[in-house]
Amino acid sequence: MRVYVGGREADCSRRGFILLLVLVVTALLSFAVYSFSHLMVLEATAASENLQQLRRRRLAESAIELATAGILQRSAGRLSPELELLLDDGQRARLLLLQALPMAGAELRPGLVNESSRLNLGTLPLQLSRRQQSRNRLLALPGVTPPLADAILDWMDEDNDPSEYGAEAAWYLAQSPPRLPRNGIFQDLRELLQVRGMTAELLFGEDQNANGVLDPEENDGSLTAPADNRDGVLQTGLSTLLTLVSAESSGADRSGCILINDSDLAGLYDRLQTRFGSEAALFVVAGRLNGINWLDDLRPDEGEDMETRRLERLEQAEARLNAQLGLNKAEGGQDSSTSRGGLLLTGQPVFKFRSLVDLFGGEVRATVSGEDRLLRSPWSSDPATVSRMLPEFERAFALTADPVIRGRINVNCAAAEVLATIPGISESAARSIRSLQPRSLQGLTPEDGSVAWLLNRGLVTMGEFRAIAPMITSGGDVFSGFAVGQIVGRPPLAVIRFVLDASRKSPQVQQLEDLPVMSAEVLGLR
Repeated sequence: MRVYVGGREADCSRRGFILLLVLVVTALLSFAVYSFSHLMVLEATAASENLQQLRRRRLAESAIELATAGILQRSAGRLSPELELLLDDGQRARLLLLQALPMAGAELRPGLVNESSRLNLGTLPLQLSRRQQSRNRLLALPGVTPPLADAILDWMDEDNDPSEYGAEAAWYLAQSPPRLPRNGIFQDLRELLQVRGMTAELLFGEDQNANGVLDPEENDGSLTAPADNRDGVLQTGLSTLLTLVSAESSGADRSGCILINDSDLAGLYDRLQTRFGSEAALFVVAGRLNGINWLDDLRPDEGEDMETRRLERLEQAEARLNAQLGLNKAEGGQDSSTSRGGLLLTGQPVFKFRSLVDLFGGEVRATVSGEDRLLRSPWSSDPATVSRMLPEFERAFALTADPVIRGRINVNCAAAEVLATIPGISESAARSIRSLQPRSLQGLTPEDGSVAWLLNRGLVTMGEFRAIAPMITSGGDVFSGFAVGQIVGRPPLAVIRFVLDASRKSPQVQQLEDLPVMSAEVLGLR
C-alpha cells in the first residue's frame, strides 16, 4: 500500500529507520552515562579505599614510633605493644607491634624481637686462633654440617685458602653461573643462599619468600612448592636464629661512666677511688698492669674453648714479660714515674677486662710501696655479691670506648638453639636456661635484669660464668618486628616489617618493608 501526503508519496521505511536510530543512540548514550557514573563510583570507592589504606599505613608508622618511645623509656616503664585511638571522624584505630604474624586462630605474639637473641654471623672471629671456636658455634645450629660451617667462614674471611671442608674462589668460579665469595661480612641473610651447601629449606624453612607470613602455598602440604607440614605454623629455618645487626650501647657516652680498660691508669685510679674507694682502685689498676688470677677459673682441660683460653694466657704472659723487660712503651704520654696508692704506673697494661665479671674474686701480685703484695678483689665471687654488684657495675663501667658492642647473646630471651652456640654451654644447659628465662611476653622487650641469675639458679659455676660472660648480655638495642595499622571494623590491614636500631643516642629505622595488604581475619582481629 502506498501512502500519499500532500500529493507526494511518503517513505515510511526511512522514517522507521530514523526512529530506530534515535532509539539506539539514546540507549548508547544512556549506557555511556551509566558506565561513566559506575566508573566514577568505582573511582570514588578506590580513592576512598586508597585514603583509608594511607591512613592505615600512617597508623603502622605510628606503631614504629610507639616502639621507639618504648625502647627509649625502658627505665621509666614500658608502653603496651597495642594502643587504640579515636580518629577525628569518630572511627576507632588500633596500633599493634608483633614479633611474628600468625595464622587466623593462632595466639598473637605481641612485642618485638630483640636481635641480640640471635647469633650474629658478622661477629664470629675469623682469625686462625679463633677459627675452631667459630666453627663449633655454627655446628651447634640445627642442620649445620662441618662443610657448611667451614664454607660460611670461608665466605667471610679475607683469604682464598679453603678451610678443611670449606670452599673459596676456585670452587665458586667453577659453578654456573660463576661467582666469587664476598671475603667480607654478609650484607643480608639471603646472601647465605650463595654459600656452598646452604639451601632455601635450611635457611628459610617453609617461608621461602622470606615475607614472615604463612602464605597459602606454605600451608598446603605437597600440593604446591615449597613442601610443608600443613600444620598452620610457619617453620622459618635458620633465619630466625641468625642475625647481622644485633648490637647494644656500650655505655661509654654515659655521664660519669668509667672506662675500665682506659690506658690512662692514673686517671682510672682516681675515678675508681672516688666511686669505689682506694682498695678497689688499687686492685683494678694493679690487675691491668700485671694480670688477674682466679682460683675458680676453669682448668685448661675443662670446657669447650680450651684453645682460646690457652692463647689468651700466652698473650697475657707475653705482655707481662715484655712489661718486666721494659719492652713496652708507656701509653698516652703517661709519665713513667707516675704512681697511685704506692703502685708505680710504668709500661703498658698487660690485661684487659673481658667482662665485668672479671672484677669478682680475683687476686693480683703487685709491688706496692716497695713491698711484694697479694691484692685480692674487694668483691667476692659468691652469687649474692655478684647479683648485688653486677647491675651497679653495668651502670658505672664501660668495657670499651666504642659506642656500640656487637654480637653478645641475650640469655634472657634467646632460643635454646642459639644459647647452645655460646662456647661452654651444652645443649642440656641451653634447654635449662631457656626453661627458666625471665621472659616478659607483654612488654616491648624481654625483662631487664642482670645475667647473674644464671649463677644464682645454679645453671653455671662461677668459672663457667666468667668464661661465657664476654659473650652474653641481658640487653640489646636492635629490635625487629611487624607494625600493624588497623581501622577497627574494616577488614584490611597495613603491615610493615621493620628493624629499629636504638644502640646510639638517636634511634634509626634500619629496614622498612611494606607487606601486601592483608585481612584482619589473618591476625584474628575484629
